[in-house]
Formats: sequence, C-alpha cells, structure tokens
Amino acid sequence: MNDDAYDISHLLESEQFKADMPELRIVSAPPPAPARSVVASAQEAMAQELLKAAEAHEEMIRQYLRISGDVVEDPYWQ
Repeated sequence: MNDDAYDISHLLESEQFKADMPELRIVSAPPPAPARSVVASAQEAMAQELLKAAEAHEEMIRQYLRISGDVVEDPYWQ
C-alpha cells in the first residue's frame, strides 16, 4: 500500500460530523419505593419464624433421643 492509503488529513480538515440526536431532558427521579422496607419486614418475620421452627425441631430431636435412650454428647446442644 502507498502512503495515501494512510492519509487522514482530509478527515481532520472536514467539518465535524454531528449526529442527529434527540435533546436530552433532565427528569427528576421518582422517590424511592417503600417496597424495600416492606420486603425487609417480611424477610425479618420469615427469619424469626425459621428460628422458632429450628428451636422446635431441635427440641423434638432431644425428646426423641431421650425416649430412645441415646446420650447426647454434643456441647452445642443445650
């Protein structure tokens, strides 16, 4: 190839190309949705219920082990 193929001076000398774009308008953002607090409340309630269910489940296991005569040696069991 010759040097003319790499000559970009005609691009630098030409008018700047401006694309037709719609004018951007600043729109105020909507207030934050209260759904997050509702979701957080529901998650907290679910977590509390799961903790209660876990405690009840562990108590049922303890009762089963007492009835069956097995000894629980796990220090984490209360």
